[in-house]
Amino acid sequence: MATTTHDVDLMDLDAFVAGREHELFARLRDDAPLHFNEEPGGRGFWSFTRYEDVKWAAGDPQRFSSAGGTQIQDRRAEGSGTPSMHNMDAPRHKELRRIVVDRFTRKGVEAHALARAHDVVDRLLDRALEHGEGDLVELVSEQLPLQVFGTWLGVPAQDLHHVVRWVNVLGGQEDPEYVADADEVERSRQELFGYFSELTEERRARPQDDLVSALVHARPGGEALRVDELLPYYVLLMFAGNDTTRNLVTWGAIDLHEHPHERAALDGASDAELGLLIEEMLRLASPIYCMRRTATEDVERYGRTIRAGEKVVLWFASANRDPRVFDDPERFDGRRTPNKHLAFGWGSHFCLGSHLARMETEVLLRRIAARGIRIEVTGEPDRLRSNFVRGIKRLPVRFHA
Repeated sequence: MATTTHDVDLMDLDAFVAGREHELFARLRDDAPLHFNEEPGGRGFWSFTRYEDVKWAAGDPQRFSSAGGTQIQDRRAEGSGTPSMHNMDAPRHKELRRIVVDRFTRKGVEAHALARAHDVVDRLLDRALEHGEGDLVELVSEQLPLQVFGTWLGVPAQDLHHVVRWVNVLGGQEDPEYVADADEVERSRQELFGYFSELTEERRARPQDDLVSALVHARPGGEALRVDELLPYYVLLMFAGNDTTRNLVTWGAIDLHEHPHERAALDGASDAELGLLIEEMLRLASPIYCMRRTATEDVERYGRTIRAGEKVVLWFASANRDPRVFDDPERFDGRRTPNKHLAFGWGSHFCLGSHLARMETEVLLRRIAARGIRIEVTGEPDRLRSNFVRGIKRLPVRFHA
């Protein structure tokens, strides 16, 4: 095994904030496709960075389990109580996913959220044009999934600002802007749980056409979900419905700014052409860097042994730039085909919100093109301090019409 990667540390968040993570991934793909990383205060973890390895492990939940947690650190967004289905394996994972999976198909998303998406997008673009310039995240990227999905989830419009704060804290635990002290995460989690406990009781008494009502009245396995099972589900849906679109839109704005011919191609693009563009935005953005699994048995790979019980991290962001699969992978190509990226993961835990993220982004790009809007990036992105969410906190832009 080559020794050129001994200094690669995927827990060095400074490298991610500085945008050097893809240099590290490239080194690992070439010289250490199975890499062991020390972890401050933790057990350490193995990393898969090549496309075929990531896809292989993600598709084998028997040997690579989600039940031990899906973040690198031994922690869960929902805390130490009952896990969300994200941190479960079959058969319970499948039972819980089945409750809402039909609503998250392309047809289900269009039925529940398409009209709302058109209304939200035009209002956000109106506001952005009135400002003329400002932060794209605040004006558009953050608000689009929040206003489209938040109300579908069941949160009244006047309470949506709480969702933003909870998502920021639980998804940005290493970023001092969002987490001021060690107790901030638990305070936010308990606030979230308290809010959704009340909302649960309201929907139990007076159900509506929203996801909270669907969950409250579901009977997976023949029994209604307990409150301690519902609360983690809400946490998962908040992330599935917000983080991907938010960061896809922001990174996509940078891509289109840097490749004006791709922005010009939006005008009059067919549905198929727009679809290809969005898939390329997804591939390069990879809004979620990675997911962790836990080996259930000893696994041999590349002459090394992953022992049962050890942590294995699947780096989707690295897989999506693997030159063994993608020609000239650092190049933004809005007509790239095939483009079998792993931005939404792979296997039984494939992202529940994938069709929602695509639909929201499609509506946004269509309306930008139809209204002749140009988004000029005027400064550097302020990146989230994380090796889990490939997030941007702020992006200065100027809007032209």
